[in-house]
Amino acid sequence: MYNRQDAFYKKAKREGYRSRAAYKLIELNKKYEIYRNGHNVLDVGCAPGGWSQVALQMSKTRVVGVDLLETGDMEMERFTFILGDITTQETVDEVLAACSGYDAVISDAAPNTSGSKLLDHVNSIELVRKIFYFACSVLKPGGNFICKVFEGEDRDALVKEMKVHFDFCKHIRPEATRKGSFEMYIILKGFKGLPKNEQ
Repeated sequence: MYNRQDAFYKKAKREGYRSRAAYKLIELNKKYEIYRNGHNVLDVGCAPGGWSQVALQMSKTRVVGVDLLETGDMEMERFTFILGDITTQETVDEVLAACSGYDAVISDAAPNTSGSKLLDHVNSIELVRKIFYFACSVLKPGGNFICKVFEGEDRDALVKEMKVHFDFCKHIRPEATRKGSFEMYIILKGFKGLPKNEQ
């Protein structure tokens, strides 16, 4: 069993972040500049709000968060929360009504884990694919995308499917990832758009 209350967990509590995952985004954005100050950022699967907190630290960045779960008390300036399912047109419309286009889509979403590495991987691939095509429907040309995926045999095929729509692709395991975890992050930059038959 991993230690939920490790150094990053304790640091998050001490520094006021809603989750230890905040440090993953801090590291990844420092390395790859997924979003910049003044960007419009969409946080998919934003609850409990750790990644939105990090993005909002840039004084002119606007963040829209969407999730099936409430984030709780997230009444922060420049933050809009949408309770919704990204597979529905209604939610797509709400996200675009909040902001006409996004410079970056970020997602730390993961499926509920079952204890089976294979099942969790398959469910993760399915979730990431849904988030990816949702992101492509709201990203501006040249926009960036980052998401989490559980490692497994279908990962490479998923990355191949996604990266053709972007100029840059990288996958990485941030320092704040728990020991023993099989999660990793895919960074895609320079959105080129989708072919009409995929829109």
